[in-house]
Amino acid sequence: MYVPADAYISFMLVISAAVGFVAALNAFILASALSNSPTFAGVIAFAVFMVGGMFGLAFTYLYPSIGSGKKKRSIDEGLPYTVSFMGILSSSGVSAKRVMRSLAQLEKADVGLGGEATVMYRDMELLGGDLISVLKSEAKKGISPLLSGILDGFISTVRSGGDLGQYFQSEAKGLMRLRRSILKEFVDVLVMVSEMYMGLMVAFPLILIVMLVVMTSIGGGSIGGSGPETIVPLVIYGMVPGAGAVILLMLDSLSPG
Repeated sequence: MYVPADAYISFMLVISAAVGFVAALNAFILASALSNSPTFAGVIAFAVFMVGGMFGLAFTYLYPSIGSGKKKRSIDEGLPYTVSFMGILSSSGVSAKRVMRSLAQLEKADVGLGGEATVMYRDMELLGGDLISVLKSEAKKGISPLLSGILDGFISTVRSGGDLGQYFQSEAKGLMRLRRSILKEFVDVLVMVSEMYMGLMVAFPLILIVMLVVMTSIGGGSIGGSGPETIVPLVIYGMVPGAGAVILLMLDSLSPG
């Protein structure tokens, strides 16, 4: 996020205050209409203001880490192919600076290092930074540990006068192997999740509905004092969509990108 830390902290405070104020105003109006007691409504509004403010503060506090995680996944997903591209250019005699320029141009099509190559090339071309200092600065960000490791090796190879093409090609092969192992593990997770899906969203609702029908036919059919006419809609419109949403969220959090 290209926002100064103090400016973002001010933004967090303003958003939390605004969320708390709007929530408290609505709570005050509702409590006043229901109770006809301004004192009670004021207490409720103050409590809602505190809770709403904390929710606004928590969301704005977590938002940068959410964006950082999204960028990390984007970088890690394309890193094997990006490093391979860098290896091809370096092997053909292209200088390191022109490699960064090519990566910045590649990112115009949303391919590359998630916009970081554009930032590095801008720092070199417009701000006058040298290649080593720009790479060091990018590696220290730590957005992606894999990218930081690649950039550290990039710096070491340039300083020692090594073969950049060979370095990038060897790193690309290692990243490809790592990517294949991650995808293999994810396939194993998908198998487990599919079994959970079949059990929670196919077998269990059918078994429960059949059980309720059979129990009703022999004179029973209530669970916890609720009859089939109450339980079946809850299962169909509540439990099944809820379980599906939980599984989708779990898959999104576990997906390697």
